[in-house]
Amino acid sequence: MKSKLFTPGPTKIPGAVLSAVGKQVLHHRSPEFSEKVRHVQDEFGRLLQTHHDALLFTCSGTGMMEAAVANLLSRGDKAICVNNGNFGERWVEICKAYGVEVVELVLEWGKSVTPEELGKSLDNHPDAKAVFIIHSETSTGALNDIKSLAKAAHDHDAIVVIDATSSVGVHEIRMDEWGIDVIVAGTQKALMTPPGLAFVALNGRAWGLVSDSDLPTYYFDFTKTWKRLQKKGQTPFTTAVSLVHGLEVALAMMEDEGWDNVYARHARMGAAMRAAVEALGFEVLPEFPVNGVTVAVCPDDVDGNRLVRTLDDEFGVRVAGGQNRLSGKVIRIGHMGGIRERDLPMMVGALESALNTMGKCVECGTGLAALQNVLMGKR
Repeated sequence: MKSKLFTPGPTKIPGAVLSAVGKQVLHHRSPEFSEKVRHVQDEFGRLLQTHHDALLFTCSGTGMMEAAVANLLSRGDKAICVNNGNFGERWVEICKAYGVEVVELVLEWGKSVTPEELGKSLDNHPDAKAVFIIHSETSTGALNDIKSLAKAAHDHDAIVVIDATSSVGVHEIRMDEWGIDVIVAGTQKALMTPPGLAFVALNGRAWGLVSDSDLPTYYFDFTKTWKRLQKKGQTPFTTAVSLVHGLEVALAMMEDEGWDNVYARHARMGAAMRAAVEALGFEVLPEFPVNGVTVAVCPDDVDGNRLVRTLDDEFGVRVAGGQNRLSGKVIRIGHMGGIRERDLPMMVGALESALNTMGKCVECGTGLAALQNVLMGKR
């Protein structure tokens, strides 16, 4: 039985996108493909609300995280990494791998960093060149307030680098207005495209650091990539052509829906799913939750890893378990990408049934009622 995908990523892919991915490939040096790449770049600009160019790469979101470190910094530079989850820890690991001096701003998992906390860290380390932050931390479901954090970084003359892989297309991002220096993201989450494409957008301040960087790059060289895109609408190396076909369709679908409507839909789905799991005896982990994934703390008598297996094996619904220190303690339910409100009752119904199968007696319909009340505007 093929499982219905409710993970934080990869996500469910709409049929129209899959059909586009399955088209005969174009040669990656052809004028027809260059036109598609330029079109996707333009769409990214509207999505991020920026006039800066987006650079397209064939890799995952983690590839773009590494690329940002390698292109922006130099040996011995100091950077502050906000560590409030598994992906915040990844910023730390990448910086250390490149010989960057790391200052970790560590928070309890589930917490969001405040501008005051970041400002204090920058006060203590005024020579930090960059601040690396996850916008939507899918390991904990915590949302960081990028607008206020970017201001705090700039007040201390540091650039701010945001991983928006699981927030782009879920939460509004205003790159230019908010003063975000660098945004990196993969496309396999809310952007409804199979894994394998990622992008980065940089402002002028960030490009100044790129010019000064002495860290090694080849495949991930931002300057080389920008020049090739500007000159020919191509990437320096072979692009995942089929994924660009799909991404173009996915972005068009979202623009047709209207970006404000896309963000409002995710907000409704996030609120509804949080209400549903709370009605079933779970707690929502973060204080300031993202809208693309619900991270639910399991009751004491429910093993999260067993619940994930039961949902998959018995009910054909695939969610994610907790990562690292949250393993067995939480489940993570994704509701972005191709997921729509009509999909959520099946997810919640399966969760109710799985809990009863495991001996955790819940009244059937409890979670569904809470879900529907939010979706119908009754709560």
